[in-house]
Amino acid sequence: MSHKALIITQKSEKDLSKLQKQFNANVKKINELKQRIKDDGEQLRKIVTRIQSDIIPAEQKHFEKITELVYVFDKHHDDPFFKKKEKAKIADFVVNKSHELIETTGNEDLKILYEKYAKESFDEMDAEAENATAEMMKNMMSSMFGVDFEEGADVSDPQKMQQYMERKMEEKQVEAQARKANKKKSDKQIEKEEKIKEEAKNISKAARSIYTDLVKAFHPDRERDETERVRKTEIMKKVTQAYEEDDLFELLRLKIELQGADIESLTMADEQLKYYNKILKEQVRELEESLWQLRMQGSGPMGGEDLLSRFGGDEKSMKAKITRQVNKLKNNIKMVEQDILTLGVRENMRRFLKDYQVQEDMDDDFMNFLPPNFFR
Repeated sequence: MSHKALIITQKSEKDLSKLQKQFNANVKKINELKQRIKDDGEQLRKIVTRIQSDIIPAEQKHFEKITELVYVFDKHHDDPFFKKKEKAKIADFVVNKSHELIETTGNEDLKILYEKYAKESFDEMDAEAENATAEMMKNMMSSMFGVDFEEGADVSDPQKMQQYMERKMEEKQVEAQARKANKKKSDKQIEKEEKIKEEAKNISKAARSIYTDLVKAFHPDRERDETERVRKTEIMKKVTQAYEEDDLFELLRLKIELQGADIESLTMADEQLKYYNKILKEQVRELEESLWQLRMQGSGPMGGEDLLSRFGGDEKSMKAKITRQVNKLKNNIKMVEQDILTLGVRENMRRFLKDYQVQEDMDDDFMNFLPPNFFR
């Protein structure tokens, strides 16, 4: 059934009250968000399937070829043909490339090669880098948000940091509420709190009344006809799910579809409309959050462009974008294969090393450690 059955209609748009217009706007927004989540979810599944079948195999081959190239450099390092400065450049190339490959592919065999030239344990070095980053994170978070970090707090990656910060911010909020509660409340404050509590009860009652009506009409326990019992059981699953998820939109839709009601008869009283609007507005917020989380599922662990932005579109567009990425990887593979052949000749390697610049240590851009919308 179309969401249009949930739209309040009058002879003219001008005849609608402010509350009715708000109700219609919320209904339209919820319908759009639900459809967007459904469409984006389906498209994301298609993109992931194509990535797994087309892009990942090409990426793996590309990494394998780069690994072969690293071993070409390793072989040259032991050749007396090369001078001390040239060997230092070879070692620098091997250290940097093997580190990248270990981080990207998890190739444990390359740790031996890394440690041969870096003269340090990869795992110890990695742990030191994580600890240093964690300390910088702690200092920044303490400065920005006044959060104290417990000794031994594990905040070595963005997810752990976010979880820790959320917990500490919640604790601060609870402490602030406790301090506020200990203060003597004015009559106005007490009245306001009571009003909020009463409103919360009424909001809950607004959705529960629809749920109760549907349960009375479609509960299968007293149904003797087996076919009808099965039908009502399926209906109750939908009704219960909608109620448990605070999905007023779906409860209203089911009420109209199953009992032939009309939205005007369900939303006549302004007081009832006011509570419906509060529930629907909260539902809009939750759906927006769900849509954001869906898109973030397709992002890298440090954030960045999501898969839907990168490969989304209609079927033809998605296929073209993925094909371009695969072709790019294939071209890169050919280039690395050519490098393996060319640099396998020591004279060519010497010419390459002449222009090679040893990479200087650079401080990490600390803010890149944080994912987008970290404190969303």
